[in-house]
Amino acid sequence: MARSPAVLALLLICRAQEWDHLFDESTQAVDRRMQALPDGFEINETLNGSIPLTVIPSWDVFLAFSDREKFIKGRMSIATIYGEEATTFVTNPENMVDVVNFGSGSGDISVLSSLRLWDPKTGKQATSVSKTYVGQFSQSLYSYDLSCYPFDVKTMHFEIALQKPCGIFYRLVLGCAGEGSIPTIGQDGVVECSWPINASYVNFDWDYFTCKLQNSATITCAMTGTRHWAALLKTYIWPSIIYGLMGFLAFTLGVKLAMPRVATTMLALLSLTNLRNQVIGLLPTTDSASWMEEYFLIAISFMLLNLLGHAASFHLDASGRHHTQKMMNKFNLWGVFSVFVLVVLVRLHTRNCPLIDPTISLTMTLLAAPVSLSIVLFLVWYHRQAFREATHKLTHSVASARGSFHDGNV
Repeated sequence: MARSPAVLALLLICRAQEWDHLFDESTQAVDRRMQALPDGFEINETLNGSIPLTVIPSWDVFLAFSDREKFIKGRMSIATIYGEEATTFVTNPENMVDVVNFGSGSGDISVLSSLRLWDPKTGKQATSVSKTYVGQFSQSLYSYDLSCYPFDVKTMHFEIALQKPCGIFYRLVLGCAGEGSIPTIGQDGVVECSWPINASYVNFDWDYFTCKLQNSATITCAMTGTRHWAALLKTYIWPSIIYGLMGFLAFTLGVKLAMPRVATTMLALLSLTNLRNQVIGLLPTTDSASWMEEYFLIAISFMLLNLLGHAASFHLDASGRHHTQKMMNKFNLWGVFSVFVLVVLVRLHTRNCPLIDPTISLTMTLLAAPVSLSIVLFLVWYHRQAFREATHKLTHSVASARGSFHDGNV
């Protein structure tokens, strides 16, 4: 079909605009790469990232882990394989591959001897060089949630990247080799590789070390671990339960034993505060408190209520309201304790922690709620005489106030 001159002119204009757009994008890409160079220097752009550097990462040894400093410490190895053409611009191309979040410094990076290989695809020799990183790998650049501590799962991240501006003529290729490696093949080769760890180190159970090819200049690796929460509970929670019971059992002592009652509660309060300070020393300072921090805050707050309960008991006994004083003792011993257990369970369930089955936490919460309510209602019924005493005392006080008011008016 013949086209009119106007249509042809319009097509030529559109094609010219498309070419201008592609030219602008190419120019901007070159400008971005050249921003890493000082003025007056240029790099040969003809290769356009065509020289491959095959990278095979591996996690070798666990050394330490810190929630407070947000790092995992260990040994990570990177094997870099490249052909002869890779040495055209750089004498040691393996030095252009770096782990971005390695924070221990160059002194803890070791380059091992090179190994000569044969590449049957190109019919040329290749070189393999391994580089080891032994030290701390920072996690401060990644999401680090401690709201469920110690019932949490942590994912450690590692970023392997080309130093700028090496992406102009190099490109990273992910290699998948080693015992138990599990590759994922895409259109351009390996796009993901996983190596099983299946071991327990630095208070975590780790499953796989997985690396993904993000782009021609970046490979991201990660491994996920499940925290050993039982050891932390034995170290901090179980002693806190004992101290908390001490604080509540002080109400079983006679009201005349004022000093032992207050001293026992104060000892529980100081012990809980000391445990909380130890937990804070393990965790970073953040706006959102972890479950364990919140647990100790709740326990310390209830110890304050116990001190107020002692003061109320001493006042009621001194004023001769013995029924009310006995009710106050029983209410603090059983009623407040049951409410404390309910609050702790509710806060644990609402956090939706990955290591806590929501069905179990919900069941425990639903069981604790009627138990707490039943205890409070039973105490109200059992000590109904105390309420009559309190009502009589209140009525007498109101009548005396009215009498004083009328006498004053007269």
